[in-house]
Amino acid sequence: MRLMLLNGSTCRDICAMLAFLAVFSSQAFAASKAELDSMSARCEAAREQKLIPVREQKTRSCIEQKIRAPDHCQRYYTTYGNTSIVGGMRRQGMFYDLPECQSFLDAQAASQAGRSRNP
Repeated sequence: MRLMLLNGSTCRDICAMLAFLAVFSSQAFAASKAELDSMSARCEAAREQKLIPVREQKTRSCIEQKIRAPDHCQRYYTTYGNTSIVGGMRRQGMFYDLPECQSFLDAQAASQAGRSRNP
C-alpha cells in the first residue's frame, strides 16, 4: 500500500524533493564574494568601534603604570583584540559576537559549505 500525501504525491516524491532542497539550498542562498566582502567590512567596522575605547583604556593604563615607554604602550595595544596566533593556536579576536559579525560568519559558513559540495 502506497502512502499518498499532498495532491497525490508519494512519500518518496516528498523525500526526493527534501533531499534536493537540502543539497542545493545553501548554494542558492550563499552570498557572493562581493556580498561577503561587504559583510566582512561591516563586521570589522563594528568591531573597531567597540575596540577603540578598550584599546585606549589599556594604553592609558600601561602608560600610567610606567612599566614600558609610552610609545611602546601605544604600539603594543594598537592591535589589541584582534585574532592572533598564540603558541601555535588561533585565538579568536574580540567582539565577533556582534550582530554584524554573526551575519557575516553565518554567510561565510554557508558559502564554504556550498563550495565543499562542488569539487
